[in-house]
Parts: sequence; C-alpha cells; structure tokens
Amino acid sequence: MKITFLGTAAAEGIPFPFCDCATCQQARREKGRNIRRRQSLLINDDLLIDIGPDLYAACADLGISLTGLQHLLVTHSHKDHFYELNLQLRHRMFRLSTDLPPLTVVAGASVLSKWDLTGGKDQAAELNRIPFAAGRQLELAPYHVRSIEASHIPSIGDAMNYIIDDGKVKLLYASDTGMYGEQAWRQLAGVKLDAVVMEATLGTRQQAKTHLSFRDFGLMLERMRELDIITEETKVIATHFSHQCVDPHEEIEAYFQGTGVVCAYDGLSLEL
Repeated sequence: MKITFLGTAAAEGIPFPFCDCATCQQARREKGRNIRRRQSLLINDDLLIDIGPDLYAACADLGISLTGLQHLLVTHSHKDHFYELNLQLRHRMFRLSTDLPPLTVVAGASVLSKWDLTGGKDQAAELNRIPFAAGRQLELAPYHVRSIEASHIPSIGDAMNYIIDDGKVKLLYASDTGMYGEQAWRQLAGVKLDAVVMEATLGTRQQAKTHLSFRDFGLMLERMRELDIITEETKVIATHFSHQCVDPHEEIEAYFQGTGVVCAYDGLSLEL
C-alpha cells in the first residue's frame, strides 16, 4: 500500500492568510515543508480520503493525476474535508477528452445531504453513493473498509474514521477526532494495525474534546498498545496540524524524535 499526503493542515491551512502568528510568519519565510494545505490522503492511485478545497492545487503541485480514482471516503461534512465543487467539476463538459471510471463515494448522511442541497447530481458527476455509518464494513475491491466512530463536533453526529485493508496492510486513518470513546474502542477490538495515520491538531498548546493534542496523541497510542491493536512494528504518522497550535515542521519532527512517529508533510509518500 502506498500513501501520499496531499495536505496535512487543519481547516485554515499553514500559513493562514489572516494570521501573523509565529508559525504562519515562519512558513511564509521558509516555505518548503512548512506550507500545509488542508488535509487529504491518497491511497495508491485509486482511493482518496477527504476531498477538501485544496485538492486541485495539491495535485497540480505534486504532479498527481486522479484519473484512476475509483473510491472516495469522506470523514465528515466540514468544508475542509468535503468541498462539493470538486465533485461537481467531474461533469463530462469539463473533461471532453477524458473518460473516468465511476467514483464510489462512501460517506455519512450529513455529507450526502450537503451534496444534494448544494446541487450535486450523482449521474452528472458519474458517482455512486454508499451511505455509511460508524461501525459498518464494506468491500471496495481491492479494499475492505471499516468505519470507526470519531469524537468530533457533536452537531455533526456522523463523523467517522476508517480502517482500510488491502489484504496485506491494515491502515487506520484517524483525523478530526478527539480521544476515542468506548464505542470506538469496541469497534477496534481485535483489530491488528500495520499503520496509523492520526491527527495531532492541537500540538502542545491546547486541549479539546474534538481534536488531539500531542499529549492525547500519545495517550491514544498507549491505549492501542494496551489492547494489542498496535505493536512496535506499527508505522505511526502524525498529521492535521493547526497553525495556532504547532511549531514549524522541523520542531514538530524534533518533538517526535525517538518515538518512532513520522511527522507528515505535504507530498510525503510512503510504502507501507
């Protein structure tokens, strides 16, 4: 399984145009790995997790084509994770010379309702929707997908994380969640993970129930080890950083140095 980070920031991106915090100012000066677009992850070249407003720019910058994309998993309905125009522009009139495979969209009711309310048409976008909820499983050949209940904004109600299994590697994608509740741990019971991509939005500066700080990131890993969900061989990657809560990329790397945790950056590609 190959994973590519198309974006590694929270909703504002880094730098945030309306901010002069130290992290944003440093990103403007140094650029490189300090520039972070809104979060999205590509698995191989056929499965995308979240489809936010920076997707097109990320693909252009990284030289990535999505013409082979067949599956889309959406975590929740916030615009930095589901930007419906990206799907509306799949319409044939915008790509006269290119045929695309149908796109299977797996998402909760809040996402699909938003798609409908903003004028999205399944047939025009050549997509097939699969309404989904936490605790469910389905086959998206060659993947087996399971959903885990995320601890996010209560008013959304159906925010999810995902386990993606290609038959060789089992990956947990855990973004836009605070510390898991007992329902999520029950859904993870008996799972053995080869890799974890997990948010560390709040860094060392804040605590909240809807996102993870570095401290909570560590506590989540401790619980996973206690339950034999991960081992020392499990690849762990931190991502989804907020400009107000984290330092520049090199300092985040230094924080995790010696823990075995990889600090993601836009364009990072890993073979698992």
